[in-house]
Amino acid sequence: MNYSVHAIMYGYYFLMAVRMKPKWLNAMFITTAQISQMVVGVVVTLMGFYYYRLEGSVSDGGTCHIQKENNTAAFLMYGSYLFLFAQFFIGRYFQVKAKASKKKVA
Repeated sequence: MNYSVHAIMYGYYFLMAVRMKPKWLNAMFITTAQISQMVVGVVVTLMGFYYYRLEGSVSDGGTCHIQKENNTAAFLMYGSYLFLFAQFFIGRYFQVKAKASKKKVA
């Protein structure tokens, strides 16, 4: 999923850089794909926590090979990226921007 999102994103940026903006690809789609990737990351790490709790770690005699520290770091990373991409998405596509009024100086 990471490769797919980045391939689309950097392909779009390349086309923008050479001034060939693709009319068939809306930038909102890229941000939505990035948010989807972060949602999947958060869900996978939450599932990791669930299985870690359910099965127990290998070091404690259980069958789960997940390291709690790595999973915590992954959750913090995906969670913070999800927050930042969602904040960007709302600010970029849904907030009305106030037009600055030009005042004439007498």
